[in-house]
Amino acid sequence: MTRFNHDAHRSGSLYGAFAYAVVILTCYATFFTTRQFFTSEWMVPVVFALGAVYAAMGVLGGGVIECRGRQAFAFYYLLQCTLLTLVVFLSPARGFLGIIVLPVVSQAIFDLRVREAVMVGVYLFAINIAVWAIPYGWDSGLQAVINYSAAFAFTTAFTLITKQALNAREREEKLRREVEASHEKLRTYAAQAEDLATTRERNRVAREIHDGVGHYLTVVKTQLDAAAAILPTHPDQALAAITKAARLTGDALDDVRRSVGTLRTDVARPPLPEALRQLATQGEPSLTLTVEGEPRPLPPGVEHALYRAAQEGLTNIRKHARATSALARLDFRTPQRVVLELADNGVGTTAGPDGPGFGLRGLRERVELLGGTVDTGNRLEGGFALRVEVPA
Repeated sequence: MTRFNHDAHRSGSLYGAFAYAVVILTCYATFFTTRQFFTSEWMVPVVFALGAVYAAMGVLGGGVIECRGRQAFAFYYLLQCTLLTLVVFLSPARGFLGIIVLPVVSQAIFDLRVREAVMVGVYLFAINIAVWAIPYGWDSGLQAVINYSAAFAFTTAFTLITKQALNAREREEKLRREVEASHEKLRTYAAQAEDLATTRERNRVAREIHDGVGHYLTVVKTQLDAAAAILPTHPDQALAAITKAARLTGDALDDVRRSVGTLRTDVARPPLPEALRQLATQGEPSLTLTVEGEPRPLPPGVEHALYRAAQEGLTNIRKHARATSALARLDFRTPQRVVLELADNGVGTTAGPDGPGFGLRGLRERVELLGGTVDTGNRLEGGFALRVEVPA
């Protein structure tokens, strides 16, 4: 029968208590201003007692209803209507207590479905008409309809406006809480995104340092080791190795400046085939480069990734492979794809596909961000091979 709205009931509780207090005091004040009693005076204390129960239930019953659930809520309105019927019909000041029903009409609009609220309102309106029509006839009943209609209409309109205002405030408060919760989630997501961006940038810097500076330091170390070994017997060759190491150190500094200054692709570097030819001459073993297909301009990120892949491959060859020769192939023949392959005739590796260090793992991460793939492994004829394929 009922649909109890906890929020509306709580929101209208102060309004309801005020309405009950004002209306009941106004109604019962008529006992002190009139001496015309319809029946015996013993009904006065009875009506006062019933009114006290009615008032107590109206002001205090809401909390009990909320705790007991729907059945108690339905029983509340049934009991209130019963009390009002007794009060209206037993009142010695017949008819003058008619407006005492208005707080329940208002409360029903707050708490019940439209159909149930209309039923309560019509019933309470009917008993006020009946209390005049039964003893005095239908003319008095019609006059009562006219008199009470204004009070019932005003109560209904005022209650509907109040209910809409309270519901609007409740919706606004709910929306405010939802917005605050959404803002909190956004702040959390923003912090997580910032942490993720920071982690990615750290990994990128680590790859730049490893792939760039690590390559140059490997070659410089190779040159200096060779110079130290031949210095007593071939000083001229040792000096040439030292000079080459010094030049490579300058190249390493330039690479660091590019990485630290922009952390972007190397805009000052020549086109990829030429850059790889320069890279092939830095250290031993020397690299034989083959370019297949017609070279075409590549996106800066792709070109940078392929250059770093060649650096990493050569660094591993010169540090670990103990190879005497190395080959590189840059393949432009497949549309929308570029392939870089490096191979050596060294000892190969017994480590996993990413090798023992950070380099190949960082290379794989760099290439996968571009939608490419990295394949590594030992060659059947001996040595190690690296294959990088990226969309371009």
